[in-house]
Amino acid sequence: MKKDIVKIIERIGFSDKAAKVYLSALELGEATVQSLAKRSEVKRTSIYYVLEELKTSGAIVPTRRNKRLYYIPVPPKEVLTLARERMYEFENSIPEIEAFQHKAFPKPRLYFLYGPQGFKHIWEMIFSSHEKDFRIITEGSNFLDFVREKYIIDDIIKTKRKLGIKSRQLIVDSPYARTIVAKDFVEGRESKILPPRTKLPFTEVISEHFVAFISPRWDDTLFVVENESFVTTRKSNFDLLWSLLPKIDTNKETK
Repeated sequence: MKKDIVKIIERIGFSDKAAKVYLSALELGEATVQSLAKRSEVKRTSIYYVLEELKTSGAIVPTRRNKRLYYIPVPPKEVLTLARERMYEFENSIPEIEAFQHKAFPKPRLYFLYGPQGFKHIWEMIFSSHEKDFRIITEGSNFLDFVREKYIIDDIIKTKRKLGIKSRQLIVDSPYARTIVAKDFVEGRESKILPPRTKLPFTEVISEHFVAFISPRWDDTLFVVENESFVTTRKSNFDLLWSLLPKIDTNKETK
């Protein structure tokens, strides 16, 4: 029967030894460390740690009499009330506690954006991240499906230069692409040309913490993947392609 009671006491958050010492304290009423150790059969080397546990949980109260230390058990109903209060406090703090979940290892996210506002949001994410570089793979004209060229020059390019952000670009060869490449030096970018027959309906923007895919306007689909492993994979693929393509003399193009 006593073993069953010990197990019941454990269920409100006590360790096995703490449950035994608390039950022994109830039996003795007021007890010294020595008498509690003897009654509970908990070794003297462990009982001081157990008594600290019980004091912290409010199950026993230390007192002195004639310069001697005694421990008085708190009635079971009061111990239950204290346990309920701790549970209530924990329950009310769940949103704050959950905020720490996967904090060291962020949970992967995939979400969709739409239209010009979604397009602009991707660039706001890059500019607010304090990153100093990103990679991009594109056909070149995709951006014009969502915003005017004036927005690209006045907002994206100027903000990029103001923040000192550099970029590397793999762009499909075309007359329009060549006009973009010609401005690499002044726009803080380095480009390499992909063969003209390369099909890249989606533009891919690879940041330090996410990868964004921007569809042609008629498809109106933009989605962002926030996942460290996926970002690492896409960076590696980009760098492999980059290493295989010849370098362009952007200074010469600009002149």
